[in-house]
Amino acid sequence: MKFIHKITTHKKYRFMFISVISLIGLILSVETYARWDNDESVLIQGGWLIDAVSDERRKNTGIIIQNGKIIAVDADMKDSSLTVSRTIDLSDTETILPGMIDMHAHYNFDLVDIGRVEEVIYNGIIFLANGVTSTWSAGEYYPERVIQQRDLIDAGKMIGPRLFASGPYFGAFRCEYTIKTAKDDCIAWPNDISEQEIRNEVNKWAQQGVISIKIKQASPGEAKILIEQAHKNGMTTTAHLANYHGEYDVHLRDAILMGLDRVEHRITLGIGGERSADMDQMIDLMLSNKVYYDPNIQMYGGIDLRKELGVEMVWTNEAQYFTPYTQNLLKKRGDPPPESTPEAFKQRLVELSAFYKKGGEDLLLVGTDEPVYTSLLPGFAYHRELYAMVYAGIPNMSVIRAATINGAKALGVDDELGSIEVGKKADIIIINGDPLVDIKNTRNIKTIIKDGEIYDPTMLLNSAKGSIGPQDPEDHQEWELQIRPLRQE
Repeated sequence: MKFIHKITTHKKYRFMFISVISLIGLILSVETYARWDNDESVLIQGGWLIDAVSDERRKNTGIIIQNGKIIAVDADMKDSSLTVSRTIDLSDTETILPGMIDMHAHYNFDLVDIGRVEEVIYNGIIFLANGVTSTWSAGEYYPERVIQQRDLIDAGKMIGPRLFASGPYFGAFRCEYTIKTAKDDCIAWPNDISEQEIRNEVNKWAQQGVISIKIKQASPGEAKILIEQAHKNGMTTTAHLANYHGEYDVHLRDAILMGLDRVEHRITLGIGGERSADMDQMIDLMLSNKVYYDPNIQMYGGIDLRKELGVEMVWTNEAQYFTPYTQNLLKKRGDPPPESTPEAFKQRLVELSAFYKKGGEDLLLVGTDEPVYTSLLPGFAYHRELYAMVYAGIPNMSVIRAATINGAKALGVDDELGSIEVGKKADIIIINGDPLVDIKNTRNIKTIIKDGEIYDPTMLLNSAKGSIGPQDPEDHQEWELQIRPLRQE
């Protein structure tokens, strides 16, 4: 697909869009959906509990939440002096899980064939309705939109998942698909970018609360500086290391030795054979350096997996969340070509299985990286990824841990998130069924709790219907990417 980009240094458009979506989004306040006051103490009793710490699904005697935090787990109310304001009784078919974390959660869409732009409000609502209570956005084109929405959510003025912003891409992919490798010139990340400019960029976004950055189409020298400066700021790093000619911009071995914290997509660039011969060596290096792995199986399996598995992968009409006009645009566009060949996808499954079997269970992550050119949405894609990982042979409990506590550890927030333990934030989902028997049961969401506030998934989804994308041909400007130069005149 060919992309045409508008190059501008003007800020008027950007802030106009943010103001408009903020006004719309303020209607969707927490109070609209919340079912109890945050300062009330609430008991959840009955059903089953998977806490993401132990490897079992056990009977839930009682979880108590107050002021947005978990204050008791496995509480025995018969012998307890604890008093509660409200009680939620669960049936014996229901299971409690920690809120899930998407470690590759794109909020940007290409809807009018002029690049990718962020839509955070309704996309976020759909994430939350699917039980994803936290997201890390893995590279942004309009990071100020994500940061503004993050701040509104944190202030209780908007609803959505916890937004761990990534800031812009760090590397030439700031110019999106107009570049193919780190050697291509990009006005947003020029070839002659200096070491000080790189360090300044990392510092700039650290000051705005970014806790992890995404490196893509950076040279080895640039990547080394980025990783070093990110770590100086207490930030973690991940990278898309291959370029669009099927070669490395930075070899995985070198990136790991530079201190890269996570790697995305794949471990080798081959389909077996010589280009995959170093798979075992790379996995051993990742394990010894505790490098997390985010395989994005559902995205790279994409079209072929959906054809093979049908309703197992797409079980609802995701197009209904786009505006009618946008639905027509996407229908005319049709499906893009598969993201990888059957041989390349098979190798990805081999790598994921080998990583797990060699001891990588605690380093696996769940990230959607949903293609942004179709009517499929990342909130639903999250459950496609869970299913695809099980399809690849990863045990259900290991997939659940990848979706929860592993993601929290990878972001360095496991003291607050990722498991159901006393003292942690009350990010909890209640589903119908046992996900250890069938991972698809995670789709049967009955209740979402985030920061102690409870949400009805049906209400959330209904509020997002017909909302994403331009309304008509006159409404394209807000959905056109305008690449901004790194050096402002």
